Amino acid sequence: MAEDISGFLETVNGEAEAVERFVHLLEHEKELLTEGRAERLAAVVEEKEELAARLDDLTRQRGRYLADNGFTPDRKGMDDWSARHPAREKVIAAWNRTLSLAARAKELNRLNGQLVDLHMQYTDQALEILTRKEGWLDLYGPDGRSTASGGPQINDVV
Repeated sequence: MAEDISGFLETVNGEAEAVERFVHLLEHEKELLTEGRAERLAAVVEEKEELAARLDDLTRQRGRYLADNGFTPDRKGMDDWSARHPAREKVIAAWNRTLSLAARAKELNRLNGQLVDLHMQYTDQALEILTRKEGWLDLYGPDGRSTASGGPQINDVV
């Protein structure tokens, strides 16, 4: 009699679906960063955090199943399980899909990190220009208001 692995299949399929959703979020995040719409990032980050928690739960469930069946609760254990159960094509396909999507997520995360770094560099440069203390004209202080130092200033009173 064949072992019932429906729960395990559901877990591995759930992982693949969650990673796919994570990839979509990372693509949306990349779009927002590229278009300079940082004000919308908070919602994406919140959804990513919720999805990461879901992925963590699914990964633990998969690990428990593997450990209960004599395999290590990690990628190697899953690879070993797959090698021992080649007829379990649906589970193996879902696992391979998870791995492929995870590689895509890793690359998107790397690219998004570079975009964030670039935005931070531009912001730092803009702040340096607007708050520099060289010369006579200090336009803005740390509070965002024009400074009242000894040099010439822009007078907003007309």
